[in-house]
Amino acid sequence: MLNKAAKLALVATSLAPIFLTLWFVELSGVWEAALPWSHNLTNHWQTGSVYLLTALILSGLCFALVWLSASRHGLERLPVRIKAVKTVDKEIVGFLLVYLLPLINQSQSTISVPVLVFIAVIFFFIVYNSHAYHFNPLLGFFGYHFYEVTIEGDITYVLITRQNITDCKNVSQVVQLTEYMILDANHA
Repeated sequence: MLNKAAKLALVATSLAPIFLTLWFVELSGVWEAALPWSHNLTNHWQTGSVYLLTALILSGLCFALVWLSASRHGLERLPVRIKAVKTVDKEIVGFLLVYLLPLINQSQSTISVPVLVFIAVIFFFIVYNSHAYHFNPLLGFFGYHFYEVTIEGDITYVLITRQNITDCKNVSQVVQLTEYMILDANHA
């Protein structure tokens, strides 16, 4: 199972879409519609670059964390027998919309850093303590699907996998990322 620092990193990486949105807001604020695309990129390539770089770093961290967890040298592979499967991919859409909506309709030309810090602290606290961080939008972007699975012993987990599960027997080995989240070790 991942340690607390890795779990915190998984929560932090779910903020990448916010930073990507902030970059877009900054860039659209200086974009000159009369100029060609190439001129705009040349003139404004640094606008919001801190946000874009942060989004890219968080995306890389998320991918590396999941990839390393499932690798042969990562977390211990555990045999599993799944009794029931239910898709929960739809949850990620609501999760993404809830924390991106406040950024979409910005009436000011600048972004309020104190407000963003406040939102991020609340987001971290709620998500980290509620086991909701498994709905990381980046994982969906990287092609992962989310399933609620019940294994032998009637314990329910969220399973992350790249495959579309049509048969419970398709998943035979997992790694346990957190208390209630497992990753398909053969399709990560």
